[in-house]
Amino acid sequence: MRRATLILYAAANLRCPDRATSMADARIALCLESGVPMEDIDPASGYNHSRSAYDRARASWVDLIRQHGASEFHEVRDIEWARELWAEKRPQFVEGDDWLKAGLDAHHEFIASLGRPCRRSTCIAHDTPPEA
Repeated sequence: MRRATLILYAAANLRCPDRATSMADARIALCLESGVPMEDIDPASGYNHSRSAYDRARASWVDLIRQHGASEFHEVRDIEWARELWAEKRPQFVEGDDWLKAGLDAHHEFIASLGRPCRRSTCIAHDTPPEA
């Protein structure tokens, strides 16, 4: 199977159990082709649970909050959901690692570099002083 076909197939989200198994197999194939060790791949879902995947997920959330701030209605809820998914699979990665705090600290720095206040009215960073 060509890589592009595998990528499209692995990204599909259908509820059929047989298809889910096939998609997990496609994800596993993509992970292996990308150099992910087998012990870092979840056999049931085919997802990459390596340290580098964790670091990329964390960096993505921190960057989102850095640029846009965080609202209790969206980012705060969603970042906790994402962090809990990692805590289920790799608790040693998330222990003592506060993604939200890192994002809010980065947001304070970013806003200070712009020289203007954050314009998002629902941003909780307004109530959270930056870490010294």
